[in-house]
Amino acid sequence: MSRWSNDWLGEGIGIGVGTREVAVGPRVARWPGSRRAASEPEVRLVSMQNEQCYTEHGVFDALRAAFETEPDKEEAASAKSGRSQTRSAHIVLDDFWGNHAVLRGDFRALRAREIDEVAHAHFADTYGVDAQAISVRVCVQRGGRAAFASALPRTLVDGVRDAGASAGVEVRALKLCLPEMLNRALDTSQQPDTMLIFAADELLQAVLIQAGRWAGYDAQRLFPDDARDPGRIAALAEQAFEHCAERTNATREACALALHGIDVDPAPLEARFASVSVYASSSREAADNTARRLLEYAQ
Repeated sequence: MSRWSNDWLGEGIGIGVGTREVAVGPRVARWPGSRRAASEPEVRLVSMQNEQCYTEHGVFDALRAAFETEPDKEEAASAKSGRSQTRSAHIVLDDFWGNHAVLRGDFRALRAREIDEVAHAHFADTYGVDAQAISVRVCVQRGGRAAFASALPRTLVDGVRDAGASAGVEVRALKLCLPEMLNRALDTSQQPDTMLIFAADELLQAVLIQAGRWAGYDAQRLFPDDARDPGRIAALAEQAFEHCAERTNATREACALALHGIDVDPAPLEARFASVSVYASSSREAADNTARRLLEYAQ
């Protein structure tokens, strides 16, 4: 499978942007394969005003508050280290803020700009928006026969960067969460056909993989009691599979399922899929707090 670049940074700010609050903390210098630091960094939560939840203005106001620091401490730290006071931020957004798609075709002869144009056209046609109003990020599958694309509103991207600039913070990375979750979950099954499901907050997202290649993507709405209802999760997983498997030869009975994010009785899922693996969140606190969970992916 093709993985996204993780853009590992030695220092800076990590930020998780949810739909109701923002979590901010110092980034911990890590490299792929390294262990977590012995002590977790201090995390600050900034809540959005009730009327601003699920809005871009709520994100911008929360980020401006999150970027605030105590000047005396920052100046002292900068003077001690000899570094510039300009800070950098790595931001991971809840998938509520954007959209994803698996695009299938022959991308081998296309240049990066042309692939971006294909992705822009897909999102514009699918969601009825102006292609110039969105910002896309595309990762082409090894072999060039599929691409995973993500889209964000350009107003959100520009507003986040403006909020950082006004506080002297350079936004070095701005990503949706699903690609980061996929990076960590691609090796959870060795089955030829596997559907990865990520259940978090109010969204259940599914990515179908056939013979090590992306085949389809789907998203289903999660309501408050759904995560505690194994039968409901099984029904949503089945529906997601049907959407992901369109124009493929994948069958549910031969497909393995890897469920990430919630701890649920696998019996109803096992009745529908070839095999089932459940991977609950590694941190109960992060599982109960969306912004904290997103911040983990920004570290």
